[in-house]
Parts: sequence; structure tokens; C-alpha cells
Amino acid sequence: MQIRCYNCKMPISIGRASVDQALNSIHEEDLSHFDFRCPKCKKTNKVSKEQLLHASPSWEYEPPKEKKKEAK
Repeated sequence: MQIRCYNCKMPISIGRASVDQALNSIHEEDLSHFDFRCPKCKKTNKVSKEQLLHASPSWEYEPPKEKKKEAK
């Protein structure tokens, strides 16, 4: 997925794994957008849930895996 920073106009490439992680965060926290930070100017860029779903049409929610505590 490609977005362009609204501040410095630098193109930002967002990988499939990052898109899926953002969609999981949006789903868990019931958000309408996700903030990606520009690597050049450090400003946040809002990307809507619809844009992320368009970039990853086969995404399905995966609940976070809980780490089991072992008793010693």
C-alpha cells in the first residue's frame, strides 16, 4: 500500500503485514482510522479503515495470542 505524507509529500510504502496489524488494532480498539508516522518528517498520517481494507481484502481478525505463564 502506498500513501503520501500530507505534510512533506513523501511517498510512504506500507507492507501487507503492517496493514494487517493496523486492521487488527482498529478492530480491537473500535477505531475509524490508524495513524502511520512519516519516516522523514515524523508527522502522523491518518489512514481510514476503508483504505486499509481495500489494500488487504482477504484480511480476517486474529485475536492476540496470549502467552501462557509456566509455574516453576
